[in-house]
Amino acid sequence: MFRAIPLLVLLNWPALPADGPLREASAPAIVGMIMPGFYNGYLFSTEPRHVLTLFAPDGHELFSLPFEGHGNGNVGIESVAIDGNRTLAVGWDDPPNSGIDICDLSGTRVRSIDTGWYVPAHLAFGGDHSLWALGWQRDATRPDRHDDHDYPIIRKYSIDGKEIGAYLPKSTFAPGLQPGMTYHNAHRITVTADRVGVEAYSGNVGNQTEWVELDLNGKLIGKWRLDTRHHFPGVAFTGDDQAYVQYYNRELKSTQVFRLNRATSTWDLVNSPSLALYGADGDKLVFAQWSNAVMYLSWFQQPERTSVLK
Repeated sequence: MFRAIPLLVLLNWPALPADGPLREASAPAIVGMIMPGFYNGYLFSTEPRHVLTLFAPDGHELFSLPFEGHGNGNVGIESVAIDGNRTLAVGWDDPPNSGIDICDLSGTRVRSIDTGWYVPAHLAFGGDHSLWALGWQRDATRPDRHDDHDYPIIRKYSIDGKEIGAYLPKSTFAPGLQPGMTYHNAHRITVTADRVGVEAYSGNVGNQTEWVELDLNGKLIGKWRLDTRHHFPGVAFTGDDQAYVQYYNRELKSTQVFRLNRATSTWDLVNSPSLALYGADGDKLVFAQWSNAVMYLSWFQQPERTSVLK
């Protein structure tokens, strides 16, 4: 089980080899039944599902608090995002209701956004402080079921709680799983200066996914199959629009990292540390490893050399 203890003791390394980590951090006893989430340098736990424990990049625990949702008694935290202005967004599902709480970094709620039948499974802030959500929708007549009708899987909200955009119809993807369904603590939507990157399910089984990019007006830029090249917590999308994904090669018994080559529509193998790719922080990649109940994070420059996967 997860134990909420101070973590992320940042180590400052004044001189490192060119191919070594730029920065390192450690997280004692962070590994639990649900892997911790990572967003913009922050780590968070949602174990148990209604309790959010958030840690600042400088190492101290900000808070560990339960969220009430709509008060139906079955609330689960679906997603977490932290803006550069220290605004926290927490997406929750409390069947049959769902919503997003906007909080400060003490956990105090500032406002709540009622998202209705739409479940905000993944959240990301934009540079203009708008809030983007990737999610799925309940059937209005049978709230215990997914909506079989078409609906936009991406929603955009102003910071004052108004829905200001709805994009990417569910019908864009192969039928089967809900494209924006929940994957706890995974990070499946990222907003950069000029686009929105989304990892969505596309097919009947969990390893059938696509990487999708939209401009900031919701217009489709491109779609690329991912499928078996999938690893928690999802695609790492850097601030300079580079998409990376990690895949476990069963034959080699090791993990490999691939970068999207938009010119050839391929995912190209890149040099990477022998660690788990855990996300992006600006234009840096963050990798993780575990040893003796301690989680270690390392920030690396993006790789330069690539080879096309045959």
